[in-house]
This record gives sequence, structure tokens and C-alpha cells, in this order.
Amino acid sequence: MLGWKMSKRTGGPAFPELGNVGCNSDWQSEPGMTLRDYFASKALGLCYADYLNYAAENGVQEGWRDGVAKDAYLLADAMLKAREGV
Repeated sequence: MLGWKMSKRTGGPAFPELGNVGCNSDWQSEPGMTLRDYFASKALGLCYADYLNYAAENGVQEGWRDGVAKDAYLLADAMLKAREGV
């Protein structure tokens, strides 16, 4: 393992890479985005579409962007939890 920490909260890195830092030969891990962030980004479109359906019936709500983002992370958390049982 190259220093990445697996976290139940974040799922650990989604696309870990090694990167050469500067002009020396020392390699350092670059974890990139977390798996939680990746799952949330995948869920974001569904959450936005769900909000658009809601807004069509009820009108645009104040703070809708925050709600859509929170919903995406709730789905991401559910996906991480589902992975634990696999």
C-alpha cells in the first residue's frame, strides 16, 4: 500500500496515481478525488433531474442547488454503505 488511507466515510481514493514531485526521483502518491466524491458526481444528474420534476410541479425553491448537492452525497453515502455488504 502506498500510503493511501481507506476511509469508510470517503471510500478512499477513486483514481489513485503516482506522481513524480519536482525534478527528483522521489515518487509520491496523489490520491485525487475520493470514491465518495466520484459516486456523488455520478448521482448528481439523477438528483438534478428529480429536482426538475419537483420544480415543474411546485416551482423553483430557494437554495435548490444546495439540496441537489446534498441529495447526491446522500446517494453516494448509500452506495458506500452498500459496498460494505458485498
